[in-house]
Amino acid sequence: MRYCFYFSTSAKSTLWLIIASLLLLFPELLLAHASLLRADPAVNTTVAKLPSEIHLWFSESIERRFSRVTVHRATRDTVTGKLQLQERVDTGLSSGSRVTRELAVQLPDTLPPSVYLVQWKVLSIDSHRVTGQFTLTYAPSAPSSGETKPNQ
Repeated sequence: MRYCFYFSTSAKSTLWLIIASLLLLFPELLLAHASLLRADPAVNTTVAKLPSEIHLWFSESIERRFSRVTVHRATRDTVTGKLQLQERVDTGLSSGSRVTRELAVQLPDTLPPSVYLVQWKVLSIDSHRVTGQFTLTYAPSAPSSGETKPNQ
């Protein structure tokens, strides 16, 4: 015996409208890759006081043991304007659960004022590898009281 579900044209239209609305409201359902939601200190900012850790939050769960975050001191090439990596300055990832949405990388207490490049490579639980980077400028003469300002 064959079963056939019959929907009226208006019911089909309504169903498609609901599906399209959900995909527009929640585009991460289509992308299905982890993306950086925010960082602390914020992405591309200048800070007067360097934190002991840099925290990164992602849009979906990632596998900690297959993910990494590195921080390098960087200098800007005066001709091209591109950042050139110098020595790595972080002391490694902070501990945490195996599957997480947050990573933190530790920094030493004594770092000189400079531009630092934060790079990450994470493996999301959907098995996609995602990479990215941003700068963090440490300038002790920057705005005080924990304020940060975006780099121009």
